[in-house]
Amino acid sequence: VVIAGEQTGGRGRRGRSFVSPAGKGLYLSALLRPDCPLEQVSALTAWTAVAVCDAVEELCGIRPGIKWPNDVILDGRKLCGILTEAMIEGETGTVSSLVVGIGVNLRPNPEWPGEVRAVAGALSEFGRVPRRAELAAAILSRFERTYSLLEQGQEAELLERYRSRLCCIGKPVTVISPTAKYQAECIGLDENGHLLVRDGSGQEHTLSSGEI
Repeated sequence: VVIAGEQTGGRGRRGRSFVSPAGKGLYLSALLRPDCPLEQVSALTAWTAVAVCDAVEELCGIRPGIKWPNDVILDGRKLCGILTEAMIEGETGTVSSLVVGIGVNLRPNPEWPGEVRAVAGALSEFGRVPRRAELAAAILSRFERTYSLLEQGQEAELLERYRSRLCCIGKPVTVISPTAKYQAECIGLDENGHLLVRDGSGQEHTLSSGEI
């Protein structure tokens, strides 16, 4: 695990930047070498969000939710971003290594661009702000337990914990996929942690990637 006081090149999904100034957040990356197929990577990313939620709830006295696939939010404001990058063995199609990056906003950042300020939130706006070392230890402890359950094949337990945190089920959403953008209603979650949505024509889609 590498923990940074600040990041000058923080990255988010779809090539976005992740603003990570000194003194405003907790920024950490964990290197993993799992023995798992590629399809389990998205599940691990989602369940990392559960570990962050559990740690924040215990230390800060607030209960955040998850916007699929892995944004930790409260009152519609994003408290934490998670990005997982994988190295794949071309011959076997298996994952040889993963880097799971976690960035938690502890305090509001005056440097947030206007469009970010409209959706971003910080722990200090909702509850107690723990020390960075305390929060890092809590997140990593819960992440280790989550990762152990995944290795033991106990996905069902993890899936229920994830489903209980999702805040989009039954609500209208905008789906942003690599190939399209459309309006839909979120109708549930399948046994693999993929999001189920129904578009305006009544057609149902299973989302294993992208965002809403």
